[in-house]
Amino acid sequence: MIPVEPAVVTIRIPADATYLPLLRSACGQLAPRLGCTLAEVADLRLAVDEACGLLLCNSVRLARGSEQNDLTATFHVEGPVLRVTVAVEADAFALPDGDEFGWTILNALADGCALHVEGTTVRVEILKKHAEGR
Repeated sequence: MIPVEPAVVTIRIPADATYLPLLRSACGQLAPRLGCTLAEVADLRLAVDEACGLLLCNSVRLARGSEQNDLTATFHVEGPVLRVTVAVEADAFALPDGDEFGWTILNALADGCALHVEGTTVRVEILKKHAEGR
């Protein structure tokens, strides 16, 4: 595997499911840089999609203050690891319980994931390691 230089890519899209294919595309471009297999790329794309779905579906009211609320995805490429953080501003957020189907799927697809609520910012962090980097 060719060594990968550390990189950070941030994408901001409207908080609307219509725009999620842009984030799935970013996964499809960044994960292969780590040497990920097609199956690993597919898992990561689905994990990011699930994380965004959790944020959009569980946000009781997206934060007001601008005409358009955004969903932000930050991709950190670090050696054989891709760390993805998706975040949205919400006035209120219904925390998923450990048995929620989307959360279960997310945990199965990622090598690590966590949900953080800080004020009005809700973030889901996903960790995906290339098989050789585990």
